[in-house]
Amino acid sequence: MRIAVLIVVFAAIFCLSRCATIDAPLTLDADYAEREAAQMVDGDSCGPEFIQSSLPAALAKAVQPLADGPFRPVCERHDACYRLGEKPQAWCDDRMRDEMYAICDTGNAGGLYSAPLVGASFCRHHARMYFGAINNTYGGFAYGGGPGGRIIAHRISLIEDAISDDEVTICVDVLNDTRLMQEYDVELHHADGRRIDREPDLHERNVRSGEQAEFCVSTNWSPRWSRSDLSEKLRISVRADTPDSFAISDDMVIVDVIEITLTDVDAD
Repeated sequence: MRIAVLIVVFAAIFCLSRCATIDAPLTLDADYAEREAAQMVDGDSCGPEFIQSSLPAALAKAVQPLADGPFRPVCERHDACYRLGEKPQAWCDDRMRDEMYAICDTGNAGGLYSAPLVGASFCRHHARMYFGAINNTYGGFAYGGGPGGRIIAHRISLIEDAISDDEVTICVDVLNDTRLMQEYDVELHHADGRRIDREPDLHERNVRSGEQAEFCVSTNWSPRWSRSDLSEKLRISVRADTPDSFAISDDMVIVDVIEITLTDVDAD
């Protein structure tokens, strides 16, 4: 097994080291492209900057071509796109992905990326890995910005139970109206402040800039809570991870709160 892993690793290194430097940029508004180009700086590349900047100069120079593969010009524009900040993070990330795919589809990316039949697919696989590395809140940290978002709709449903107490489920649509990726969870609270439910339970969910997601909190899976245990007024809060911090815990802040009246669903 170890031998097989080493073969794959060395094959990838061999491929990257022999990649050609080509480019297939998307057509952009000329004025925007000029402003973005003005944001480029020496040293922009595909590898994580905080890692490469900590390496000795000679080692960083050797590692950089391996990290870039055939995508160096794309990564330079992506760094500049973040730095300029005129477009949301999702726009910069999607454009990076599309330009990497365009390079792969030329068939001239070099090394194994240019191999007949499988080269473009192999190249796209690595492009997806690069895209996955930035299409998240780590990319949001690099883009810059603060937590945000809001609830744009909610729905309440009563789960009737003929044997025991009824249950309540409340779903909310959360819109990420910021310019960077956000991580959210939603909490349901009793009027006295006690937490009834959180969704997701142990982590947060990524929502891209300009997109929305549904979160549902409920008494249905709790042995402690049911309809008769709830106050008539409940509070729904949306929490976002602070994108300017890599803290493991205690880094969630409330970005929106709405009040729910349960008599509304009971009347239905």
